Amino acid sequence: MDPETLLHHFGYLAVFLGTFLEGETILVLAGFLASRGNLSVYLTLGVAASGAWIGHVFWFWLGRTHGSRLVRRFPGFERQIGRSLDLIERYGATAIFLTQYLYGLRIASAVVFGLSRIRQRTFLIVQAISCLIWACLIGLLGYFFGRAVERMLGEAEEIEKWAILFILLVGTGIYVYHRVRERRAARSDREHAADPRSGYRAL
Repeated sequence: MDPETLLHHFGYLAVFLGTFLEGETILVLAGFLASRGNLSVYLTLGVAASGAWIGHVFWFWLGRTHGSRLVRRFPGFERQIGRSLDLIERYGATAIFLTQYLYGLRIASAVVFGLSRIRQRTFLIVQAISCLIWACLIGLLGYFFGRAVERMLGEAEEIEKWAILFILLVGTGIYVYHRVRERRAARSDREHAADPRSGYRAL
């Protein structure tokens, strides 16, 4: 089921579930539909911020209670964990804001924060602020895109369908780009590890 269908059938529940994971596309779509009067923009932003925050808290809790086992259970997660560690070591709690906008690193970063020595209270407060800012930026991007489309092209249903298709295509393109990039990076790491000249050996 595509994001548009999910939003039309389940509304705010779809926004919550989408942002619980890494759902920019569904949030942009929700903002667009809010501009068309199908959803409340304020409620959409509130639900999106809540979904993102609860998702981060869930992964933080997993990292704090089962972090080591989680990393061993999903070895493909290792590269993302490594990138998150680099950011957290460099920027500390500020990395919470940075990783919010790095596709594919939010879950890994929350797990790493759970593994780290950061105080739980600090993580919860900073993450709540980060999620609220993120939800407003991404949701309003979709909302004002909808308003711009309406001003230029009117309110025809056919125009709405093309605008939604455009959002879906952009979202899918971004997802595919990052997946291909991650796979190439992982393959490069494996080749480097297997190369005896690299000074490492494959596990």
